Amino acid sequence: MKLAMLIHNPGAGDQEHTKQKLLDLLKSQDYECRYFSTKKEGWETIDPDADLIVIAGGDGTVGKVVRNLVKQDQTHIPLALLPAGTANNIAGTLGISGELEEIVEAWKPGLIKKFDLGLFKQEGDEQIFLEGVGFGLFPKLIKEMNKVDDVPETAEESLELALTTLLDIAQTAKSRYCKLELDGNDHSGDYLLLEIMNAHSIGPNLKLAPQADPGDGRFDAVWIREDERSKLIEYLRHRLNKEEATPPFHSLACKRVHLEWTGAQVHIDDALEKKEKPPLTAVIELLPEMVSFLIPAKPSVI
Repeated sequence: MKLAMLIHNPGAGDQEHTKQKLLDLLKSQDYECRYFSTKKEGWETIDPDADLIVIAGGDGTVGKVVRNLVKQDQTHIPLALLPAGTANNIAGTLGISGELEEIVEAWKPGLIKKFDLGLFKQEGDEQIFLEGVGFGLFPKLIKEMNKVDDVPETAEESLELALTTLLDIAQTAKSRYCKLELDGNDHSGDYLLLEIMNAHSIGPNLKLAPQADPGDGRFDAVWIREDERSKLIEYLRHRLNKEEATPPFHSLACKRVHLEWTGAQVHIDDALEKKEKPPLTAVIELLPEMVSFLIPAKPSVI
């Protein structure tokens, strides 16, 4: 019998994602299961005997598990996602959605998707990321969203709040000069927003790079310059009114980024960081095919 390590964040999602339901689902697929709650000690240690690590939680839980895999040199163990967060950007990028039963029943051994990771290097400090890192508007957005006391219950409500907040920020935020090199080519300028994306979306399901493929061996650099502020504001207003709009974001595929941002804030996935004094200098490198995810088989079209 195959051994699954089940890592569950019981605070994510709704009450449908109970410990017993998750165990029953894995048992139905002939997995012997070892259960770990992220609310209790001991879950961070990866079981080297596991044939599969099942993560029932949101993007934050996925990120913590992946970083532990890398740190403990256990990246050969495949991962399977049972998305239970609000945004689920990583699951969405991998095309994993639907009811838990549907996802588990569609698991097929060998149907694996390799997933690149990013490495953010700054003054001797190195951090791994899965979704993306960014400067400008999105660190400001994360800061404001972290202040919200009445957290939206659904992904749709979270997205609407994020768009409203981002619209307010975009109208008054200062742009910053960035000395930017993408694969050695100069793209320096005044930026309102700069994101180095590995997944489709960041934050509350804000899709900045719909073309991104985390297994293609490259990032998608996405940006808005100062002289495009009005286009961004118009786009956000259309989105809030649920009207069709063409995203004004520019994007370029790259493998290595070197930058000097004249601001002090950066986000790494959903974590906000601030340097005491600008500028913020960093190198961003690609770590190809570092981890792998079990992908549910799509139903045949008849």
